[in-house]
Amino acid sequence: MKHRLLTILGLGLVAFLAGCGEDEPQGPPKSEIYIDNQSSTEASVRIKFWTKEYTAVSAGDSATIAFENPDKMNIVQVEAKTRKQWDDCWVTLNVGQTLVVFDATERIGCRTE
Repeated sequence: MKHRLLTILGLGLVAFLAGCGEDEPQGPPKSEIYIDNQSSTEASVRIKFWTKEYTAVSAGDSATIAFENPDKMNIVQVEAKTRKQWDDCWVTLNVGQTLVVFDATERIGCRTE
């Protein structure tokens, strides 16, 4: 009887320890894009259709935008604009690429790197 009780307790302990090694479920996958503002003015940047809030990036500064990517999309459209309503640009880029905002003729311009 004592041998049977020790066997049951041993199996219970093994089952308990096996369950302790499991990781907690992770949240939705995150992706990032990078912004390099080479223009002479502050740019507000957002991922079109994914984020409502703009990220302000000062002239000559860099930033990273991290966003939830549950469908693991590889391509996003990114919009950059300045304080002037008509001064904006947008570009399609791969997740993980860098959006470069620069001074173009009479406006800002966007390109990917």
